[in-house]
Amino acid sequence: MVTFFSTLKYFKMKKLLIIFILSIFSCQPQKKISNDEVVEAFEAFFEALDNDLVHFETLVTDDFFIFENSRHYTKDEFIEFVTTFDIISAKRKFEDLSIDTDYNSAHISLKHYGEFIVNTPDGKVKLEFEWLESTYAIKINNKLKFKFYFSQAIKENSSIILAE
Repeated sequence: MVTFFSTLKYFKMKKLLIIFILSIFSCQPQKKISNDEVVEAFEAFFEALDNDLVHFETLVTDDFFIFENSRHYTKDEFIEFVTTFDIISAKRKFEDLSIDTDYNSAHISLKHYGEFIVNTPDGKVKLEFEWLESTYAIKINNKLKFKFYFSQAIKENSSIILAE
């Protein structure tokens, strides 16, 4: 009898110890998303947008949408829109980045300048834009993915590039 109660007591203590250890580790404070992590994800977003739309899809949520050109685009609609341009080169510059983070999400607001050379039926055209933008990303499986993007052009210019 003594052995049975001793064994039972041992298993109860072991079970309590395991619960105690698990509760300590589960209560560890989460690490806030760093600005560096946000900037890295943001740069990857535009690198993929300009060069690898297949990879772009892995950087956004399944329900991602963007509001651009006064229009709401789903992820698939936006990718289709981007592929309609025959872009020869793209140069981007980001200024006044304001980043707000917590443990599971990040918000960025910024000025975005873009210069694009595109092929058109009339020849090569240089497009220049200045946008005010904001975006929201959430952490999924320890990786930031973009859920929403807002882009409003505040300056636009286009000019035909004369052949040399």
